[in-house]
Amino acid sequence: MLKTKVKVSSIENLSDARYCAGMGVEWLGFPLAMPLEKFAEIRNWLAGVQIVGEASGLKPEEIKELVASHQPDAIEIDSKVNLVLIQDIDLPKILRVNIDTDNLPALFASAAPYVSHFLLTGDSPESLQGMESSIEIWAAQYPIILGLEVPEEDLEEWVDQTSIQGIGLMAGKEDRPGFRDFSDLMSILEKLEID
Repeated sequence: MLKTKVKVSSIENLSDARYCAGMGVEWLGFPLAMPLEKFAEIRNWLAGVQIVGEASGLKPEEIKELVASHQPDAIEIDSKVNLVLIQDIDLPKILRVNIDTDNLPALFASAAPYVSHFLLTGDSPESLQGMESSIEIWAAQYPIILGLEVPEEDLEEWVDQTSIQGIGLMAGKEDRPGFRDFSDLMSILEKLEID
């Protein structure tokens, strides 16, 4: 079991999906545009996790079509999508926002009625620097998943002493089918494990 909810984004293979599910990750994110057969095949191996269809760069009509065919448990959309146009999709919505480019206070306020969580991302490994107090203020008001690069030595402090509702991580690439080095994900997930 993990100390906080974790979302792993951009999963494209069964190895990552099974590893994350086994470690107790809450949300497994797959590109919604993934071929349906592959999406269904991976999903059939999993239990006890939320499958998130990641609708990056898709138009509202495309999102609706893919949600109907792929049947995810939740969707992740980026901040350019007009939330009013997809409000009839009756699933939890995670809004991916960028600390470096989005006007966050205004975006949080306008999007909050439509989404279950905000996934806070950035353009570089330094995006978190100097923003810690702002993030805590936002996390006290809105359900934030911290998807920025957190130094491993600060991870427990973020989880134990702030109002964030989870951590966002990125999946990796398989070296070849069935072969994948999990050391990047492993070190973070092991830090979050409850002893």
